[in-house]
Amino acid sequence: MAKTAVEPIKAGLDLGNGYVKANVNGRVRVFPSIAVKQFNPDTPAVTADGIGSVVNDVINQMDLSFISPLIKSTERRLFGERALKTGKSLEEFDVYARTGKSEVDLSGVLALATIAADRLQDHYEKTGSLPDGGVLKVNVDLATALPIQEHKYHMKRYKEAYLNSGQAHIVTFHNFESPVRVEIIFDYVIVINEGESAQYGLMFAKQEMLDMILKEALKSYPNGELDGITGKDLVAAPNTLGIDIGEGTIDWAVFTNRKFNPDASSTLKQGYGIVLESTLSKLIEQGYPYRSRKELSEFLHSKPSALGKMKWNHIKNINQSEEDRFAASISSEISKVFDKVAGFIEVIFVFGGGATPLEWSLFGKLQERIAEFGENNLIPIVYLDSAFSRFLNVQGLYQVALRLRPNRKDAAVAAAK
Repeated sequence: MAKTAVEPIKAGLDLGNGYVKANVNGRVRVFPSIAVKQFNPDTPAVTADGIGSVVNDVINQMDLSFISPLIKSTERRLFGERALKTGKSLEEFDVYARTGKSEVDLSGVLALATIAADRLQDHYEKTGSLPDGGVLKVNVDLATALPIQEHKYHMKRYKEAYLNSGQAHIVTFHNFESPVRVEIIFDYVIVINEGESAQYGLMFAKQEMLDMILKEALKSYPNGELDGITGKDLVAAPNTLGIDIGEGTIDWAVFTNRKFNPDASSTLKQGYGIVLESTLSKLIEQGYPYRSRKELSEFLHSKPSALGKMKWNHIKNINQSEEDRFAASISSEISKVFDKVAGFIEVIFVFGGGATPLEWSLFGKLQERIAEFGENNLIPIVYLDSAFSRFLNVQGLYQVALRLRPNRKDAAVAAAK
């Protein structure tokens, strides 16, 4: 395929079951992995005076339609806070379904919406206006990921859908009096494994993050077990296990001699979303009005007011009971993974959006399993707080995207291919 001379944008997209984490040319965005279909759209277009406010908050305001092999349904869709506040049924990843991310429209919807939003916002910031003729064109070098098990079977087809034989994917904004069309061509695409990309995020960690990683490790080993060890030593260990706790899956990503080991790595088709769904079911039985796990998640992550604290504590207690039940249910999976890797793994990293809420119940189970392999078999468990570890995958993906061009050689990309 002939490559364009237009300077491409670089995009790392982590399309999580709970949240999209995107890094496009260094700008990071995080927003819920949801959309709402508009079957009978009648939303009035914004006036010229309102264009700036829409573009400045584009993720939460955009009203889009798509023409792309990644997306079968042609309905217009709303996103972010606007979608949540419609009260309509949400399009979100089904954490119980057998179909994976590569097989549902929502992945393509979120990916293309992110690129289109970034390009419109970037254009408006530079020019102060919508594009002449209502058309923006953009070329992209993209790095994205799939769960490990899904990657084995669907990576090639998913990648080819993005490349689209060199043809453009069309995203149209319907917010304005005249539609704005964004034509997206993906020049280079790499699809790697979730969890694998997080390890690349660790490899490229800056000193501030390395210090944070060491601090987290020392919390669990306060008696000098890690004396003399630095944050760099931990992330540079050649043989590691990364446990990526997402909303729909847990990926067990094994690196051997600094290379991703697909034979030893695996995916558990359950994630923190199962906890939220179980909590949601109990709350609905009690008469609470929540309609989706995303709405519940947003509530649990908010700081309760004085009037809402009793309600928040009640819901939090139910959720913690479900967390403990879930951690117990995956103990057999922990045993399976450890049977394969405990003989050579040097460090275990636990990260992802579900890492912090499950730490209190999961950490002890990991320690117990390690202890079975002997007193001198120290394998540090570095439990990374969800507040920053949820960004590991996207930062790793962005570093890979920066190195996709043929004249850019990099160990991480070589490992990813």
